[in-house]
This record gives sequence, C-alpha cells and structure tokens, in this order.
Amino acid sequence: MSAVIVFTEGDPWFINSRNWSVILERIMVAVQPADRDSFDWFLNETGLDFPSVEPVGRSSVARLVLSVVEQLQVELSIKAEWDAVASGPYYGDLVSKLRNEINVNSGDESALDG
Repeated sequence: MSAVIVFTEGDPWFINSRNWSVILERIMVAVQPADRDSFDWFLNETGLDFPSVEPVGRSSVARLVLSVVEQLQVELSIKAEWDAVASGPYYGDLVSKLRNEINVNSGDESALDG
C-alpha cells in the first residue's frame, strides 16, 4: 500500500506506507498534542491532502512537513528498497513540491508551534 500527498497545484506525490509512517510519526511529534486531532482530516496514514487544509494554514503545514522530510531525507533514501543514490532525487522532488506549496500559499502568516 502507498500514501499520497496531494498538493494545491501540481501532481500528487506517492510514497510507500512504511516510509510515510516514519514521516507521519515525526510530524505528529512536532505537533502540539492538543492540535493532533485537528490534523486527522487532512493528514493521516493514507497521506496528506493540502486542498483540505484551511488556506491560511497550508503554508505552515507545508513548512512543518518540509522540515521533517529534510531531516529524514537521507535516512529514508537509505531505507528504501531501491538504490539510495537513485532515491535521492525522488525525495528531492518532494522537497521541491513542498517548497512550491509554501510559495503558492505565501500569504499565510501563521506558524505552527512545534
């Protein structure tokens, strides 16, 4: 099974559920416990749906996910079932898409505590 990240603009990005669970776990550690339930409707074991995030919060969510992915990028590439060197650009594509999501929603002044 896989998970998918659906972006506000552009193509979706797919990841195997094992690696997504690592990312999701790290994201939830960074989110305040009181806020975790509010994430369930757009961020869960099946992926992340940016269009379901309130527009004023999309950039903050993208920044949070980007931070986690940047921290885990090398670790996830090494754990990948395929060549770690080849998987680097794959996660690099996710980093680019997350940065684009931040730029698309750059009017967002809010920041998540984490």
